[in-house]
Amino acid sequence: MTAFKDLWVMLVEDDLYSQRMTQMMLRQFGIERLVVAGDGEKAKEQFDEARGQFDLIVSDWNLPVSSGLELLKHVRDAKTKTRFLMLTSNAGRDFVLQARTHEVDAYIAKPFSATQLKQKIQGLFGIRDF
Repeated sequence: MTAFKDLWVMLVEDDLYSQRMTQMMLRQFGIERLVVAGDGEKAKEQFDEARGQFDLIVSDWNLPVSSGLELLKHVRDAKTKTRFLMLTSNAGRDFVLQARTHEVDAYIAKPFSATQLKQKIQGLFGIRDF
């Protein structure tokens, strides 16, 4: 069974406050291997350097240089098993459908709580609280 401490995660968020808060949440869950990128292009570079070996990418939709949707397409083109969790304030139907078309694994509308984020990740990896 997978545990939070076993996951290799990339967080992609350009807003520093949101980045720090989400990073803090992920660390509190027990995630130790965490890479942070501030824009989609840097995230693509880090993904490629890691040869797509991330277990999970948690990414904002609205990013400078290259969007979260473009990052999702890049990840899917690599044909890896990396799971993708999209964070966005765009909770509209069109955005959800676009993300689903490109095989997003999960979606959370901002603002979100630590509990919501934890439950989404637990659902993706079958992690249970004991």
